[in-house]
Amino acid sequence: MTTTIKPGIQAPQPQVQLRTQNPAAGAAGSAQGTATVRPSDDSISLTDSAKALDAASRGEGIDTKRVDEIRARLADGTYKPDAQAIASKFLAMEGVMGGGKA
Repeated sequence: MTTTIKPGIQAPQPQVQLRTQNPAAGAAGSAQGTATVRPSDDSISLTDSAKALDAASRGEGIDTKRVDEIRARLADGTYKPDAQAIASKFLAMEGVMGGGKA
């Protein structure tokens, strides 16, 4: 079938019939216009990093008691972080992530 579009004239759009999930329609509605769903070989798997990120976003594995203690110490000015320990952990994390020295 060939459709010629002339300037200034809109091409006719095909009519679309929508189906609804109406239980009142009964068997007549379900038998009309149904499509067969074929099984697929597609699959998905999450990496450990993605799973950890998902857990962290939900707050799983967070020691809320420890967080509250640190917040209280920050508020009253008694929290003194150990800069050497923090730097060492950052370097260790960078090594794990593959950011070795040049």
